[in-house]
Amino acid sequence: MKWDKPPLWPVALPSILGFISGCLPYILESDYLTVESKFSLLAPFGMAAAGCLVICFMQRRIDSKIEMSLGCVSALLFSLLPQLLFFVWFVPVMLIWIRESIFVWRKSYPAFRIGVWIGLGAASGVYMGGIFAFNVA
Repeated sequence: MKWDKPPLWPVALPSILGFISGCLPYILESDYLTVESKFSLLAPFGMAAAGCLVICFMQRRIDSKIEMSLGCVSALLFSLLPQLLFFVWFVPVMLIWIRESIFVWRKSYPAFRIGVWIGLGAASGVYMGGIFAFNVA
């Protein structure tokens, strides 16, 4: 898929969705959202994954929605699993997402790559929302 000008929805929508899901455990303090503690990433990543799948299946221009959703899920797993071992893994995730946001729209990429872009945006939003809510709340 190739765009003529930079699209806003693959950049803004997943990151805003991830930001909101990263803030929710700190705001609501519910037993359903905070599995272990409010510092857990499992519930925000689950909400971000569900939101990314909704974004993928709502797209009309992309034909292979399953391939795009697999890209989203694989990017979210790529963002979450190393974070359990390396404390600063969110920094490379955000840098890769910024690079993808600059370059992906210029060339024609398959739906899987667009899904990876969306998934990395949601993961970056989860990390930014968690950091924001931790410092504000």
